[in-house]
Amino acid sequence: MCHGHADTIVVAKVSGTDEIVGGYNPLAWDNSKSGYMKTNNSFIFSLKMNIYGPRFGYCEFMMKSAISDFTQDKQCFCGGYFNGYEKPIRTIIGYFSIVDYEVFKIIKKH
Repeated sequence: MCHGHADTIVVAKVSGTDEIVGGYNPLAWDNSKSGYMKTNNSFIFSLKMNIYGPRFGYCEFMMKSAISDFTQDKQCFCGGYFNGYEKPIRTIIGYFSIVDYEVFKIIKKH
């Protein structure tokens, strides 16, 4: 889905809640490697009950699915176990499925 693309934003609706979560990654995705890449220019966010607006958080947001369907197997994750952010973006820690998602590529104008 994102392999080889840099500057992407993922936005996802969490199943069974009113939550919308997502993140920005400036690095090119490489699904041929396992492991992590480091950058200070990425962020994750939560849009919950539209009165609050964006919230950046102390959490890692991961979309994963063994069957390539993020709506089915509850393998997406967002939790407070990682030290990359100050505040959590979800009040519930654990695995979840999503209803739908979009991936956007940011094109920089020169």
